[in-house]
Amino acid sequence: MKRRTFLAIPVLSVAAMLAPVSIAAVSVATGALPQTAANRPVLLRTRPKLSEIRLEVELFQQASLDGRSGTVTLNGNTPQSTNVNTTPTYQAAGVSLGVPVLVRTSWCDTDFTKYVARATVDGLDAATDPSKIFTRMPGTAEATLKYEVPFPRGAAESLLLRTTYQVQRWELDVDERAAATATWPREWPSGVDRFLKQEAGIDPTIKALQAVAEGATPGGSRSVSPFVAARNTVVAISKGWKFANSGTSIYGQKGALRGINFTDSGIWGIEAGGGTPVELAATCVAGVRSLGIPSRVVYCLTQRGRARDRDSKGAAAEFRFVCEFFLPNIGWIPFDPMIVRQNAATTQATGMVKGFANVEDLVTTLPLAFRTVADGYEKADRYALWGWKGNVTVNADRAVSRIGFDASGRGNGKIPQMPAPVSDETP
Repeated sequence: MKRRTFLAIPVLSVAAMLAPVSIAAVSVATGALPQTAANRPVLLRTRPKLSEIRLEVELFQQASLDGRSGTVTLNGNTPQSTNVNTTPTYQAAGVSLGVPVLVRTSWCDTDFTKYVARATVDGLDAATDPSKIFTRMPGTAEATLKYEVPFPRGAAESLLLRTTYQVQRWELDVDERAAATATWPREWPSGVDRFLKQEAGIDPTIKALQAVAEGATPGGSRSVSPFVAARNTVVAISKGWKFANSGTSIYGQKGALRGINFTDSGIWGIEAGGGTPVELAATCVAGVRSLGIPSRVVYCLTQRGRARDRDSKGAAAEFRFVCEFFLPNIGWIPFDPMIVRQNAATTQATGMVKGFANVEDLVTTLPLAFRTVADGYEKADRYALWGWKGNVTVNADRAVSRIGFDASGRGNGKIPQMPAPVSDETP
């Protein structure tokens, strides 16, 4: 299959986005922050919730053939003639599928000491070794669920991967006043430098973006602390952003969550002055990186109550993009560019920005990855975090993918509050 790469942010200027963001305009450059209690952690986990997560990746056919009548039903509509491509949906001697998970973020700890993994092909259990599925990336918070799935007949119409594990998630209380006093380090700790570099879809070397980021703070980014410089940059980018398509997720048959809403063609970012929500997140992260501050997108799933989001199993799911930047001896500070954008115009002179640092509803948000596709894997029909490798042939006329999760409550955590981790490294 042809691999599509994550679009790069284009390089052209947009006058409205290049204009410096003044203190009067957004009131965050040096605005005072409220006093907080001494000797408290800068990042404090609060209100913990325990949950059992059932994470699923499913591939299935879009058209079903009725052998008796010789008709094909497309998306549950009126049967049509058999003049359609009935090549098997997926063809492969075997395929390796990689589903990313994060074992730790500032608001979530994942427990894979005991987990249940299952793979089925055309409704039959596939021969997999559960003990080899969970694979850690040393020195990071990242892991991959690796499924080596055989196709007994060399082809399949449906495939389901299901992993059940436990998480503890918190809300995150950020002491913004303390975070704003953190100074620029001489060098960043080992392991976070990868989040300073250019990667697919995130390019901090773009001159127009650098101008927006640096111009967001009167006097330049180094005239303030990294926390304030990052905040000003995110506000400046978010405030000037226009949505070509406001949808976060792509949905398919029966409302199944198929993937992330990237622009398949056309220009987005600084040149266009906007793009989809994930493109806003990528641009904000690139802008913060351009200042020399490690930053990343945390690709997450969350559950919503809107009827249109409900998949065929009744669960409501959509993607959410929580971004972060790193401060030495403090940890990863979250921000949600969508919330920042909604509130940037009404930001008050306190220096606090809604959606920046103190982000709502993290306890309902499941972090999965720092990249759209795990290393060594290629995306399938959509960007949806999971990917595959191997000689796979896909019948694009019929193939549909779905990613989703169910979270079953297991009560509150035993410790009502605790400091968030300073680094990604875990035991």
